[in-house]
Amino acid sequence: MPITDDAQEPMLAQQVQHMEPLAIGDQRLERKIGWIQGAMVNVSYIIGAGIFVGPALTLQLVGSGGMNLIIWFIGALVAFSGTFTFMELGTMLPRSGGEVGYLEYCYRKPKYLLAYLFTYWSLMNRSSGVASQGIVFGGYMNYALFGPTYKSHWVDRGWAVLSASLLTLVNILSTKTTMKMMGVLTIVKLSVLGLIAFIGFLVLVKAIPSDVDAGLNLSFYGTSTTVGPYASALYYVMNSYSGWHNLNYILDEVKDPIRNLPKASAAAMLTTAALYILTNMAYLIVLPLDTMKNSEFIVAAAFFTKSLGQNFASNVLPVFIGLSAFGCGAAINFSAGRVIMEVARQGLLPYGHVFGKVNPKIGSPVNAYLLQYVLSIIFILVPPPGAVYQFIVAFAAYPVYVFYFLMALAVLILRKREPFSKRPISAPLVCVYVFLAFTAYALVFVFIPVENKYYPYWLPYVSAIFSMLLCTCFWYYQVVLNNSPGKSYNESIRNQGHAAIEQEIYGEYASVPTDDAS
Repeated sequence: MPITDDAQEPMLAQQVQHMEPLAIGDQRLERKIGWIQGAMVNVSYIIGAGIFVGPALTLQLVGSGGMNLIIWFIGALVAFSGTFTFMELGTMLPRSGGEVGYLEYCYRKPKYLLAYLFTYWSLMNRSSGVASQGIVFGGYMNYALFGPTYKSHWVDRGWAVLSASLLTLVNILSTKTTMKMMGVLTIVKLSVLGLIAFIGFLVLVKAIPSDVDAGLNLSFYGTSTTVGPYASALYYVMNSYSGWHNLNYILDEVKDPIRNLPKASAAAMLTTAALYILTNMAYLIVLPLDTMKNSEFIVAAAFFTKSLGQNFASNVLPVFIGLSAFGCGAAINFSAGRVIMEVARQGLLPYGHVFGKVNPKIGSPVNAYLLQYVLSIIFILVPPPGAVYQFIVAFAAYPVYVFYFLMALAVLILRKREPFSKRPISAPLVCVYVFLAFTAYALVFVFIPVENKYYPYWLPYVSAIFSMLLCTCFWYYQVVLNNSPGKSYNESIRNQGHAAIEQEIYGEYASVPTDDAS
């Protein structure tokens, strides 16, 4: 049942009381991001090199083109479920920081524990993400400049250092320039995928001649009849869709976030999912199945070699794919600096007064980006190539599903605990349960035995679990014994910052009745 207008204000005040406050004065970052720019922030993160490589890997696993399309469609449904889950949390708790704020709000005891664990995982995950995308960027640039036979791990790393340095400089100097750069890179990615889809359409309507039996390729002939390959295939697909909630990390800079977060998130996912499905169809229409399965470099290279010639595939396409990886790194790096700033302001990082500060002259969190830069350079230069680097990437990636599981669970907990809280977007329950089920599956799936000649297949994931347990010791020292949140910037401006949330974000929504979510 709807609650009365008289009860709205006290309930809203109680909801806001448990949120972290908005910054005040010259520590505020200006709201410059509209929904179109917000959608590009998400798309820039989602589209990396995965769509140019992943379809060949998933086809090898599931066996047939028809099943390959279904597995990518299922991935889109799971990604939409995650998007709806984060829409609900993001509009209910419209503050920067993403999971940090949601974990703190929902799981209040032990105080800050889960938010603290997310903070330290996020530092590693995002820094390794910038590093890995930079190395992918370097590898493809080397391919375009020096040919497919040229291999140099250190030259790849040199490109990655250049990438991280450029991204840090741009993020420090100008948010506006950062958004323009991500916008241009996003348009490049969308254009390449659009070109692939268009060529596939021309071949399908026989405007371009082809010797491929498209009907056979799109059929279910040869579909795998065992369960194991589908688990691996879905994992590859979901890696290609990851990044749907990147905008949640920078909501303090989004104009009217309650309206624009859902619009941006939905637009990003609809665009990406449609292009991913059309791209997969185009691959199957243009390429013989054996060629697609055996693509050594990337399936897109085989596609463009057949449709546009060797020169485009060898010299132009690698640049576009490299720019896709660079754009993904740009989106990761941009939001990473903002997350560091937010957790520092909460007192969850040492020297929070340093890393949580916005430089009033430049208008950006300079120190947070310098910390992010140092961590990224460490991940670029320190791990030796091969097994150790793969171990670190797997180690840093595993906890994402722990936190995703907790996010889906948080939606259910908050609906039961606070049925009348402001909840501008309510995710369909089926979406929440699908997302919850997938994250539970992902946590277990990695323990299915696979061959690894360098280390036991389970070692990165068990190490990640033990490292999170070890972090609880640091949490106890910093939060419980030293009470760093009680001495933080957010604590010093809590009353003013909470008033700003009510007036600036919830002002026009305060008198709107909230539906019964129970």
